[in-house]
Parts: sequence; C-alpha cells; structure tokens
Amino acid sequence: MPRFWKPLSSLLIGGGVVLALWPFGQTLYGKWSQRSLAAEFQQEEAAAKRVPKPKPSKKVVAQKIQVAPWPLTKITIPDIDLDAYVVQGWDDVSLRRGPGHYERSAAPGEGNCVIAGHRNVYGSPFGNLDRLLPGASIILENKNGTFTYLVDSITTTSASDWSVTRPPAPGSAPVLTLLTCTLPHTPSRVIVKSYLSQ
Repeated sequence: MPRFWKPLSSLLIGGGVVLALWPFGQTLYGKWSQRSLAAEFQQEEAAAKRVPKPKPSKKVVAQKIQVAPWPLTKITIPDIDLDAYVVQGWDDVSLRRGPGHYERSAAPGEGNCVIAGHRNVYGSPFGNLDRLLPGASIILENKNGTFTYLVDSITTTSASDWSVTRPPAPGSAPVLTLLTCTLPHTPSRVIVKSYLSQ
C-alpha cells in the first residue's frame, strides 16, 4: 500500500464528516439566532409596557419625517406552525439569523411589506411556505402593534422578478409579500401574497 494512502484516507474521512455535519451546524445556528431574537423581543415588549404613553397635545408642531428603524418583528403563521423573528435586511448574515425584511419595502400595516426567508438551511423558517392555502392568517407583531393578514395567493416566479416588491395601487389594502426559494434550490421563488385584514 503506498505511503500516501493513510494520510489521504484520513483527510477524505475528515472531509466527509465536516460535510455531513455542515447542515446540522447551519440548523443549530439558525435556531440559536431565533432564541436570541426571542429574548430581545420579550425585552422590547416589557420595556414598551413600562414607558408611559405621551398625552395628546392640542398644539400642532411641525416635525421632520424620519424613517424609523425596523422594529424586531414576530411572524406567526398558525397553519404551518411557524413562530419566527424577522430581522432587517436580505444580506447573507441577516438571513442566517431568520427571515429578513426588504429594506426598501414598507413597514407592517403599510404599503407592501416584503419578507424573505430560507427554506432549506439555517432552521428553514419558510420551509413549508408553499403549503399555505388562500384564507390562511399571517400575523406580524412588534412594538407598533399587531397586524393580521389573510393569504390571497401562492405563486412561483423568477428570482429576477422584482415586481413582487412594488407597492399596491393607491387606495388598496396594505400587502404582505413572503418569498422563499423553490426546492431543490433553483432560480425560482415561491411568493405568498396576503392582504391586511380589515
């Protein structure tokens, strides 16, 4: 047997173990991130209850309009047993922590709030998104309130189709758009469109 065979076989076995454990590590990281976000969400909730609400003033003062930072938001979809925490951003680091809000889209309860999430890695928060049916409820909750949406449609589109992020027509009900990849991973996306319940 050649001398190089033993080190080579050890290297191959080690590489195989790393490859086998990689998905497990991704899942653990996703679940750990969600636990950290859950604790942060509970702290924000407790802090919001302690802060007294300001009394309405009769005096109208002109204020500069500022875009508020994304409040940590809980997403609940009872029909697929999903409870997750949505972070701001679609970059790789953000989506490893949980579903991510598209920064150029609206806040919950306004315009078109667009959220993406992984389906096959990092805890797979949107793993069962394609199992939703029209009429299913999706609840977004943060320090600004609770927003319940009803699913209208589940479709598939190209990853390059940015039309799903457009705001609704003036006077239309606010929209929530959820998106994830199709399985196995392809350039297509599953799109769940829902409307704010009145």
